[in-house]
Amino acid sequence: MSGEVPQSGDPSGAVSSRLGLLPPPAEPDALEAWYLNRAPYDRGPLAGATWQGEIDRAVLWLDALPFTGRIVELGAAIGFWTVLLASRGEVSAYDAREDRLTRARQRLLAHGMTAHLHPRALHEGAEGAPAGLLFLPFVLSQLAAEPRARQVEVAHGWLAKDGRLAIVDLAPPNLDPSTLDQAASEMLGARFDRIRTEPLGRHLIVIDALAR
Repeated sequence: MSGEVPQSGDPSGAVSSRLGLLPPPAEPDALEAWYLNRAPYDRGPLAGATWQGEIDRAVLWLDALPFTGRIVELGAAIGFWTVLLASRGEVSAYDAREDRLTRARQRLLAHGMTAHLHPRALHEGAEGAPAGLLFLPFVLSQLAAEPRARQVEVAHGWLAKDGRLAIVDLAPPNLDPSTLDQAASEMLGARFDRIRTEPLGRHLIVIDALAR
């Protein structure tokens, strides 16, 4: 979601187009509408209801993940997930755009939460103490193959040994769960083990793994 890398559909190996699953827009107001299923990102009555249900399941999944240590979020955007993360511990949240972080700051204040917000490209290397939890929301599906592999390397660099990587992302069209397992293993297996995947329905997938 940084806007600085090839988008889906790139011939160099990007994830295929989402076929109406509405990739996240860059602008804060548009991204707010995308999350909340509002015009011009209204998915319709049925798809909108399933979208909200899957978002709720992803929130519960993320809230239940065990970890120790500090939290790093890469691709914090408007802070939709940052509020939840801040309720669980110290958060350092990064995004390439200051205007999105301004919206994230407003959201945190509205919920009485705090986090360290940093305008910074997501592919830059780690800083600070190793993290116990690294969260990537809607980032990897928007990258072509090579930058996606680099982003996985960067994510690993942030984590302590046995630190947990957590991913919420768009489901590929016509998702086959066995294909998801294989793709996650190919994407993460060099740096992570105990990889778990779960399709939440039509719209979303969640993945978690432990850093080697």
